[in-house]
Amino acid sequence: MKKILIISIAGMLGIASYWMYSILKTDRVSGPLTIEKDDAKSLDVEIEFGAGNLLIEGGAKQWVNGDINTNVKKWYPTVVYKNKRNVGYVEIHQKTKGLSALGKKKNDWQVQLTNEVPVNLDVEMGVSDAELDLAGIRLSHLSVDAGVGDTTVNLADDWKDSFDAEFDLGVGDAEIRLPQKTGVKLTVSKGVGSINAKGFISEGKGVYVNEAYGKTDIDIHLKVDVGVGEVTFLLVE
Repeated sequence: MKKILIISIAGMLGIASYWMYSILKTDRVSGPLTIEKDDAKSLDVEIEFGAGNLLIEGGAKQWVNGDINTNVKKWYPTVVYKNKRNVGYVEIHQKTKGLSALGKKKNDWQVQLTNEVPVNLDVEMGVSDAELDLAGIRLSHLSVDAGVGDTTVNLADDWKDSFDAEFDLGVGDAEIRLPQKTGVKLTVSKGVGSINAKGFISEGKGVYVNEAYGKTDIDIHLKVDVGVGEVTFLLVE
């Protein structure tokens, strides 16, 4: 009986410790943003942004660094970090309700991600002008859901690993910069929007490749759904 009681108490303490861990790693953030390094071997990052100006880039000294600059308290994003089996799960979520018209309100984010471990990055945006300068980040997978606004994505880098990316582009123009010397394959579906894929070779049915595709050990596969606006795929040396 005593042994059963000890085991029960130990189990309850374990649950309580995990609960406290989650609480300590959850916060509502305005101002500097930091998620410190731990023993994670890779990161799974979800960023949900409402409206305003968004910059995501590499070079963080910790897992995540940055700054949240908004003058509306209810727009402070919720930041959650959990480490499960050496995978670090990062969630930076902002409630999108009420952000369709900024007026004199401010909502500017600058988010830096680490270059040190593989990153599965999922970005969802509402009404925004966004720059995703992802060169240097060790991408394992990329997903971008852009609502309304102009978007620039820089993937021009000397990549060490292949990865897939999906883009769901809503209303607005987009520029996606890609490496000329790394194999790139585009699969594009479009509504009323238009695409500019100068330097790519058309293989029919919305499929385009660069000259390096099939000749390199590293490949990037992009699946792009174009809504309303122009998307430019730019090859960079």
